[in-house]
Amino acid sequence: MKAQNYDCLLEGCHPVSEVAKAYSPSEYSSSATRAFRRSLKQFPKLYAELLEAEYTDSTPVMTPKQIAILVRHWGPPGQARIEMEKGKV
Repeated sequence: MKAQNYDCLLEGCHPVSEVAKAYSPSEYSSSATRAFRRSLKQFPKLYAELLEAEYTDSTPVMTPKQIAILVRHWGPPGQARIEMEKGKV
């Protein structure tokens, strides 16, 4: 399977489902989004920073600031997904 390039997520606002697919391995958007939202809560510092950046559990679109927080904690989307699949993140 061809590796995805998630560099486009590093600019502008993006639907949570799009960000979720980059970070949470799943074939379906809804499954990726649920897994992604659950994963955020497993990292208290990350989740707290996102809440300060006006993220909520029903946020439909992530802002550049929220995505930057994810990248700071988990690394770039493509790399973080590889690490998550290995069970390292």
